Amino acid sequence: MLATFVAVQFAAVGVPTAAFAAAAPGRACAVARCVALTFDDGPTQYTPSILRSLEAHHAVATFFVIGPHALLRPATVRREQRGGDAIGDHTVTHPHLTALTSGRVLSELDGAARDIARVTGHRPTLLRPPFGAYNPRVTAVARREGLAVVMWSLDPRDWKRITPLTIEQRVINHVRPGDIVDLHDRYARTPKALPFILTDLAARGYTFVTIPQLFAGSGGTQPGRVYHHGSRG
Repeated sequence: MLATFVAVQFAAVGVPTAAFAAAAPGRACAVARCVALTFDDGPTQYTPSILRSLEAHHAVATFFVIGPHALLRPATVRREQRGGDAIGDHTVTHPHLTALTSGRVLSELDGAARDIARVTGHRPTLLRPPFGAYNPRVTAVARREGLAVVMWSLDPRDWKRITPLTIEQRVINHVRPGDIVDLHDRYARTPKALPFILTDLAARGYTFVTIPQLFAGSGGTQPGRVYHHGSRG
């Protein structure tokens, strides 16, 4: 009800209601103001709250999933899948990949991809390296595994001990079209900030897209390539 009310109010003042809905699954972002919200480290007990907020705002996001977590909470991962969210690889044990041998990197990426495929039926095509740590060795293994490396352009640092209001303000005060926002679904404070982020950005005319949607207009993501921003790659 709240989402409908806000959308009607935006339309009354000339804000496009399309900004209140995600781009259709599998299609490129067709408006100027797209933003990709991403969530690392799940699924956890907080992920369903995030999904409820996304669903209420007709928004989608990209979830970078830890392999064993997917096996522990398969229903949550399938809910992400049904909702049109993208699901990416976030390794098995969340290590600094740059500290590992190529063989260990392969084990981390392939192990998580196998776990995710057991739940969703599909191997992921996106990788978010834990801690944002990558190097040529990591990208080479990612290429072999068919994974694009997805970084971010906006980090509100929700992993620090900050309030939901601070998370919200750091996003809405610094967001730009094409941003990839790095959030986490392992902290209770992030789900509390999300409804306000969604409402505020929709009011500014933003459309929420997945990582594949963000890059669909430029030919999609490519294995082994590193992406930081929707317009810069």
